[in-house]
Amino acid sequence: MRILLFLGFMCLFMSCHKYPDAVEQALEQAGDNRKELEKVLEHFRKQGKIPYQSACFLIENMPYHQSKETILLDSAYNSYFEKVDSIYSQLFSNMTIEEIRPYKKKKHDSLCISLAENFNSFVAPKILNVDKTDIQIIKSDFLVDNIESALRIWNEKGYKTDEDFDFFKEFILPYRTTNEYPLMKRSQIRKMYEKILLDSLLGTIHESVEWYKIYVDKCRWLNKYVKPKEHMGIYDLFVPRFKMDCHNMTNWSCNVLRACGIPAVYEFTPKWLDRDSKHYWCNSPDSTGIIQPYTAPGNNLREDWDSNIKYCGKVYRKTFGVQYNTPYFMAAEDEFVPEHFSTPLLSDQTFRYHQTITLRLPLLDNIDNNIAYICMFTTKGLTPVGWGKIDHRKSEIIFEQIPLNTLFFPVIFDGETMLEINEPFMILSSRLRKDIPEPLTVNEQQKKKLDISLVNGKLFVTGENKQSSGMKYVTLKCDTTKKETLHLLRKYPEKQRLKALQERIKGSYILGSNKEKRNFDTLYILDYVPCPYFQEVEFKNDKKYRYYRFRNPDKKGVNIAHMEFLGRYSRNHKCSSPTPLPVFSKEQPEDKNQFLYRINGIPLNTGHNAADAFDGNYDTYVTTSSVGMDFGTPVQINRIRFVPRTANNGIVPGDSYALFYYANGWKEFKILYAENSYLDFKDVPYATLYWLRNLTTGKEELPFFYSNGKQYFLHTDTINESIY
Repeated sequence: MRILLFLGFMCLFMSCHKYPDAVEQALEQAGDNRKELEKVLEHFRKQGKIPYQSACFLIENMPYHQSKETILLDSAYNSYFEKVDSIYSQLFSNMTIEEIRPYKKKKHDSLCISLAENFNSFVAPKILNVDKTDIQIIKSDFLVDNIESALRIWNEKGYKTDEDFDFFKEFILPYRTTNEYPLMKRSQIRKMYEKILLDSLLGTIHESVEWYKIYVDKCRWLNKYVKPKEHMGIYDLFVPRFKMDCHNMTNWSCNVLRACGIPAVYEFTPKWLDRDSKHYWCNSPDSTGIIQPYTAPGNNLREDWDSNIKYCGKVYRKTFGVQYNTPYFMAAEDEFVPEHFSTPLLSDQTFRYHQTITLRLPLLDNIDNNIAYICMFTTKGLTPVGWGKIDHRKSEIIFEQIPLNTLFFPVIFDGETMLEINEPFMILSSRLRKDIPEPLTVNEQQKKKLDISLVNGKLFVTGENKQSSGMKYVTLKCDTTKKETLHLLRKYPEKQRLKALQERIKGSYILGSNKEKRNFDTLYILDYVPCPYFQEVEFKNDKKYRYYRFRNPDKKGVNIAHMEFLGRYSRNHKCSSPTPLPVFSKEQPEDKNQFLYRINGIPLNTGHNAADAFDGNYDTYVTTSSVGMDFGTPVQINRIRFVPRTANNGIVPGDSYALFYYANGWKEFKILYAENSYLDFKDVPYATLYWLRNLTTGKEELPFFYSNGKQYFLHTDTINESIY
């Protein structure tokens, strides 16, 4: 009898520990779905270490995952996008990628219209709220399909080691990326894309991603007239409406790429260095194994790094597996955690994007919190972008991965109220440091990180009695007894993306002809990169022409916001005063030429919205390869005035501006009305940081430093110690 009781007890004990502890804890939350998950575990337990580890990894983390919503699609959507895929194959199956990339011929417009008429008749998808986590609703067939498909990739890649598995479980294995609804099994997604994407059939990940990018672009072109009524899951990729939804696009891009054997993860910045908004993107390893970012599906590895992603602030990876060094676990039981940090599925990756240090700040007040945060400036207030552990025993706050040359505001939360606990600071370094890896050169942090402590306003290497060289701890100061005059030209810096577009305008032609589409004479070639404001080009022209054009040499978009053709008065044409050139200082001579007129005609139909180049609105622009004017009868033109595509963040005459300076908070100094393209604020308190707001229009603003008569915008302009 005792033996039977002992055996019974042992059976009970073993059944309680049938699976690893983390898996058991997850299964306890599964409710009625437990049997489904146990089927998965038993199925893969028999197949060996890696299959079983894969099942355990997914299941133990499923309690932390949940869809934002459920999407119910009519079967007509599946049929429709299969048809679009078939059309893609018919059009492009015999073409090279170089031939496909620019292909968007107008002769297919009737096809696009027909597709849209069919699509727009569909019943709208049903969107339902989700109140359960994945552990409660994901079924065995879905998980088995996902794991078996992922293991197929494991074998194809020749993965073998524990290190391989650590990579595999985040870059390949997950059945979801963040909070998207898992509408399809992995095998279904693979089937959709395998004929163009499978890494095993192509040379490199870069080639595969390029094919993916091209495929999505052409599907969007074919669907350019469709009008989706709701989100459609993976099909959002193929319609233009959702192309600016980078969170959604990144989710589905990761799912597609993983299904086809291309390792991918989702990363994001809670705030740009120079913008108020967030951004999300994919990451995949390049041919050397270094993980590289790209905003999918419109870009390839590192393709939008220089124009966009390099201006990220702090960066985090959304992981599938739980990370225990997150506020989710570190915060005290009743301690408030900001929404975007209230998840255990975050891994700080800032070290890959910026040169960073570990920074220890003294704890100046008696605080009960476990966590402090660093915030960045936005026009609507401070936004938390990172966290630090409060060490009460040492009376210090430890912030990991602090980027150099970035301004932060340390805060804590009292309930949900944000309280500043220390002065704003920046770790200034005027050069790249050799003891910290440069951006996008490593995948893992150095074992010996640069650990710096602030002691009496100076930076010391932690644990060593020596100051850190080449870095300076900078705070925001204001001396109200000292005054200066600020000569201001902008409220926001020039955007790198727009600078790149302006560079493309160099080399453009000014052409004249008496035939609308041929026999053009070249009157002038633009030999400089145009400035981001209204400017004049004078050229020699002794002839009269009916048609004048401004054409990009590479047949790319001219990116002109406004243009005027100028010459002497002509009684045969409608003439008016030209728009004055901008005035940037009191010393600048006035723009007076009583013999110069704007000659008006009819804009040539050179493409979509070509007339916008002549509408006087600097907020509109033209992306056709040329713009031009039909003057009805020949006329002599010898100047043009134009402004390239611009965000219009200079000083706009007629607008009102308020200047603020930072002195333990933002203080308003004065409001001025702009009569010209500059503002002179006199007797301004001598401060470290200023902020100019347009009270009339516009949204983009960024604080700036001021030194030697020049504005230096925060995080975008190169600064040095002389500014302080």
